[in-house]
Amino acid sequence: MEQLERPSEELWDERRLWFEEQEALHARGGVQAPSEQACALMIDLQAVFCAGAWAAVVILACAVSEAQGGSRRESLPGVPDSDLRWLRALRNRLSHENRSDPELTIEDQWLRRDLWEERARRAVAIAFAALYPAASGKTEEEA
Repeated sequence: MEQLERPSEELWDERRLWFEEQEALHARGGVQAPSEQACALMIDLQAVFCAGAWAAVVILACAVSEAQGGSRRESLPGVPDSDLRWLRALRNRLSHENRSDPELTIEDQWLRRDLWEERARRAVAIAFAALYPAASGKTEEEA
């Protein structure tokens, strides 16, 4: 795959710092301890975020949220229902392709990276809100 390039050290560090700032923002005052599996998945989430693997970020962020709060729950403390519905719907569209209207295309990987990065950042903020429900209940857009 010729289009696969490693991000520059600067870009990697910028993304890592943003990710760590989100954790610090959401972890303040958190009362409930994150689950072991959710924390383990966060390590992979940070790696794919720093690499710029935006679809993988969305899928893992949803997995983190569900590991923390349980996949059968319709809502999670600290996460607005609309955010949780958005994240699950996007994850589902990525995981279960509609061949006549795919959610992610090869063209998106070239021309819509900014849009997918925005979605990934929102997904990360939702995952942190699920991990630390008493701390914020805010996504990046609200913070």
